Amino acid sequence: NTKATWRRAMQRRATLGQGAAATSIATEEKPSAGSDEFVVAILGDLHLDPRKMEDYHSGRDHIRPILNEAKQHEVSTAVVSLGDLGESKSVRPTETQELFAGTTECHELAADFLSSFGVPYEVIGGNHDLEGIDEFKTDEANLEAFMRIHGKPTPQFCRQIADKTLLVGLGSTVFRAAKYTSHEVTIDDEQLRWFEDTVVRHPAADGWKIFVFSHAPPIGSGLRVLQENHVVNGCCW
Repeated sequence: NTKATWRRAMQRRATLGQGAAATSIATEEKPSAGSDEFVVAILGDLHLDPRKMEDYHSGRDHIRPILNEAKQHEVSTAVVSLGDLGESKSVRPTETQELFAGTTECHELAADFLSSFGVPYEVIGGNHDLEGIDEFKTDEANLEAFMRIHGKPTPQFCRQIADKTLLVGLGSTVFRAAKYTSHEVTIDDEQLRWFEDTVVRHPAADGWKIFVFSHAPPIGSGLRVLQENHVVNGCCW
């Protein structure tokens, strides 16, 4: 059984500590044959800087062999990016003070990088992904560019990665219009209604498992459980 062989290989790799990326990968698989195995690479704040892409490529090259090995054994694979895709300052300081994060150039670079893992990718917006304030006058225009460039019909996503197993992501959609600070993470009401409906339609009682991703605790949406604030602005991890 090739999948059983792959599973044993992954267990040996984890035991021996082979591969720096092993600790960042959750084992999982595709819904094809009713399997519950899958591999997902979860990427935190990339803050891509086009001047330093060799560092990002080096990090990616730790992860790609694990994804490729899973694909060879017909295990479902995906990449999930948790947002904050670009450097939140100028990347050409001698030419312009325009922030890189949230710009068309930023999202095109991020889409190219995330696609280079060779597996489907999902992405949600963080508190810097609508920061293209010189290029876009409104959150709506910035969000439209974000979704268009990453091929997203909505700010959120839902991917069935294995038998009765969903990956669900909720993205921040407010920056300029934030109530308190532009860096609070706000999940809009439409996404929350969609999320509630998704949970209702995939009950745990029927065996469904749902992994939920957001960039940070959505304090901008009224979250009152977590009161510890971001070291800079009071709204994120």
